[in-house]
Amino acid sequence: MEDNFTQRYIFKFLMFLALISGLVFFYVDHFDFITKAMQTNNLNAPNIVYIILRLFGILLPMVFIVPSFFEFGRIKLARIFLILYGLLHIATVSWIVYFLSGNPYTDIFSATKVADFLWDSNIVYPQAFWDNTSFISLILAFVYGIAAIYAGIQFDKDKSLVKTLVCVLLTLRIALPLLFIIFSEGRFFSEFWISVNLFEIIGQFAFTIAIVYAGSNNLTWIELVWDQLAFSETDEQGQNNQLQD
Repeated sequence: MEDNFTQRYIFKFLMFLALISGLVFFYVDHFDFITKAMQTNNLNAPNIVYIILRLFGILLPMVFIVPSFFEFGRIKLARIFLILYGLLHIATVSWIVYFLSGNPYTDIFSATKVADFLWDSNIVYPQAFWDNTSFISLILAFVYGIAAIYAGIQFDKDKSLVKTLVCVLLTLRIALPLLFIIFSEGRFFSEFWISVNLFEIIGQFAFTIAIVYAGSNNLTWIELVWDQLAFSETDEQGQNNQLQD
């Protein structure tokens, strides 16, 4: 059985990996996008939401690395960040307002017209997140956003449910776009999608493994996720009383 020091080390290592992956993505790709968007006056509402959305790859793991912020504990921050993350995904569909302001509503079902609009307007979210430039990206954004919001609402509930939900988020992040493009276009992810999402997917994978690992028993969940003392500082053998699932 691992001692509590080893458990903390593994959990922190995974969260640091998630954080570093988010920072690498920001440095390699996202900072350049922000700079170009500012230089070319493409800071429209959907792109601003997209810029903020990508920062959550840094914020979520950081919640579990730094100490809790006074009475505003770690678990509350995690819940808020996940809910905001889901809301931002839903907010990215605001590009449809721009589209419908200059096109009849029936054009939303034209993959060509939607793709041309997104390209001409330099709106990146649909292709960057879902490898898709049709109205299907609206559905994917809503589905994933609702799943993230639900995960946030439930994050302070039963640990088995929380572990399942973070696994579902990771699965949906990859499976939603992949299944659609396989059945609709007969291909796998584009090189663009892989290059843009690789580090963030690695970070989300590390975050998911960390949460699942912390939920291996009640005491590690209380200490590592809730940030509350579960092990006696004078009795490092407290892990022998762990409550197994």
